[in-house]
Amino acid sequence: MVLYSSAVEDSKMQWPSALTARIAQTIKTQRGQLGMTTADLSSACEARGVPIAANTITKIEKGKRDSLKLEEAIVLAHALDLPLVALLIPLMGQADIDLLPNVTTPVWQAAAWITGEDYPGDAPHPGSARAVLAVFREHDVDVRTALISTREAHNRRLQARQALGSARYEQLSRRAEELDRMAHEDCARLKALRDQMRVNGLQPAPLPAALEFVEAPTSPIAG
Repeated sequence: MVLYSSAVEDSKMQWPSALTARIAQTIKTQRGQLGMTTADLSSACEARGVPIAANTITKIEKGKRDSLKLEEAIVLAHALDLPLVALLIPLMGQADIDLLPNVTTPVWQAAAWITGEDYPGDAPHPGSARAVLAVFREHDVDVRTALISTREAHNRRLQARQALGSARYEQLSRRAEELDRMAHEDCARLKALRDQMRVNGLQPAPLPAALEFVEAPTSPIAG
């Protein structure tokens, strides 16, 4: 029993170093793939407001640091054009990971916990952090959908105009009208979601230029 407790304590003490070593390997690999020197990476971190000396990056990569500060991990991930989750969790090469000293979990489940993804059959509680993340994801999907449908409707209207006087004009015109209705519904749904987000105290991201009309005062879908 004493030996078991000692092993557990050893594992707890080793975990921070193992985590740092895992992150360090990702930093080194990604830096190499981007063709960056440690000096380049240091400059990129400083440009983002969190200076990390080149020799510090070398120490991290060589395993001479037992831990990383949170701000270091964030700026290194950003400077290396990596999602933070990809810096913290090795998404390739292994099935399970020690997320915490006493928590071993499948790699994707660990990544999903960090990103707040929903687990199958496990709906987030209303008002919870995961529920809020789900709303922002829904907004992102609605923006992408509205962009696609409005673009398709615009293209089909152009095709109909170009076919004016031809046998295909009526067919293209009907299809353009159908796509216009779909685009209108998509944009109306997007606007309704943005309005509801604000009611709930959330601030939706700015709309891309192609969809700014959705919230314009003169928009046909404006409330």
